[in-house]
Amino acid sequence: MTGRTESHAVEARLDPAGPFGGYLDVVEYLRREMALGRLREGDRLPSERRLSEMLGVARETLRQALRVLEGSGQIVVHRGSRGGATVQEAAPDQRLLLDAVVESTDKIMGLVEFRMVIESAAASYAAERRSEDDLAALRAAQNALASAATLNECRHSDTEFHLALAKACGNEEIYRAVEEARVKMFDSIDVLGFDFLRDSSLNAHERILEAIRAGDGELAAAEMRTHLAVTRTEFGQVILAQQTRHE
Repeated sequence: MTGRTESHAVEARLDPAGPFGGYLDVVEYLRREMALGRLREGDRLPSERRLSEMLGVARETLRQALRVLEGSGQIVVHRGSRGGATVQEAAPDQRLLLDAVVESTDKIMGLVEFRMVIESAAASYAAERRSEDDLAALRAAQNALASAATLNECRHSDTEFHLALAKACGNEEIYRAVEEARVKMFDSIDVLGFDFLRDSSLNAHERILEAIRAGDGELAAAEMRTHLAVTRTEFGQVILAQQTRHE
């Protein structure tokens, strides 16, 4: 279990877009934030009153959503005046999840190919439009990845880099597409025990960052395509191993 992060720090990382029509919308939003690493194991959620205000829902709607997440093992709720909800690492039925992922091979590989198209374009635009703040955010993500000690920390730092790059491209639609593709892909692939290759990603990110810093859009796009082509190969090998194991 990682150290507990207090609710005020967690609140600063959340930016709910809403509107949320019911408790299932709230469940989907909170799970998305977990998948993107903005909610992490050990994080203490804001109080019911504050979180319901942030999401624009009634407290009973929020309670229903929290009960669903508690039932799936993704949060634990402590009762009492000093209680509250804390994010957990869920422990779902791995066998069922593995079967589902193996059956979704084409979809997963399609998402990788989609990322190659959309993120290479993002890298090209980022090289033309990035600000000094954007470069600082990319460097901070690189530093976090370099010091990451666990798979979760690697995944969070990797996400921060790719989303910082998408933000630097200055196109909200591209940013949303990059974010959505990462949620869909890693929500599935993580259950396969994918071994995140930190050094490989660090080196690839560094080449991308330097091309963006130099304002070379063509090179930045090429480096991103190369980076994600390696990712596609790695994912393919993991999925093939799982398919062989299940035969």
